[in-house]
Formats: sequence, structure tokens, C-alpha cells
Amino acid sequence: MTRIRVLVADDDREMLEMVSRVIDQLVFEVITACSGADLLEQVAEQGPFDLVVTDVAMPWMSGLQVMHSARTAGMRCPVIVITALRDHRTADQVETLGAEVQRLNKPFSVTKLKETVLALVRGGLGE
Repeated sequence: MTRIRVLVADDDREMLEMVSRVIDQLVFEVITACSGADLLEQVAEQGPFDLVVTDVAMPWMSGLQVMHSARTAGMRCPVIVITALRDHRTADQVETLGAEVQRLNKPFSVTKLKETVLALVRGGLGE
């Protein structure tokens, strides 16, 4: 059986490491990106992915901009958007990514992260 591949992007090194560690403990393959440019590069060169977890506010290009571009290009995997932003504009932009998208507001618990990852991966695999 092929391992589930998850791309995690955040410019905050501590957050990137924590999210990656939690997902790795679920026995998934984790690929990381530390900026919007890196996220875009990983999507283009290392895809497809079973799940993308991305921060919103990152240098060069936001996680939302990258995911909107990826959706336009046909990428349909589930997405978890993590953000400290609480404004309605961000919520609206997350919503426009379509189905199989969840937003986690920082700070969030490890339990909530695991539950959200498992729900989206299981849904994406038709389980």
C-alpha cells in the first residue's frame, strides 16, 4: 500500500516542525515547505499529494494564493488552512477553495489537528 503523502507549509519553523511531527506520527509521508514560493515549488515538483496543510501568511505568496492557483490547475486534494487571522476576508478566501477544506485557527490542539487530518484523508480516500 502506498503511504499517504502530506505537504505541510508554514514560515514559522516551530509550527512547521510541530505539525510535521504530528502528521508523521500518523505514519504518513511528510514533505515540508517554508514559504509560499517553496509551497508552490513542492506542489509542482513533488505532487500529487493526499493532503496539503498550509499557513495563510507566508513570504512571497500566501498559502491561499498557492492553493487557489493549484485548484485552478486542477489539484483537488483536501486542504487544511492554518491561520492566526480572524477576519471575514480570510474565512471567505478559505471557503472559495471548495469542498474538502478545513480551517484551523491558531492556536489549535494536537488532538484537533489529528482529527482534522484523519477526517480529510479518510474522506479523500472514500472511506
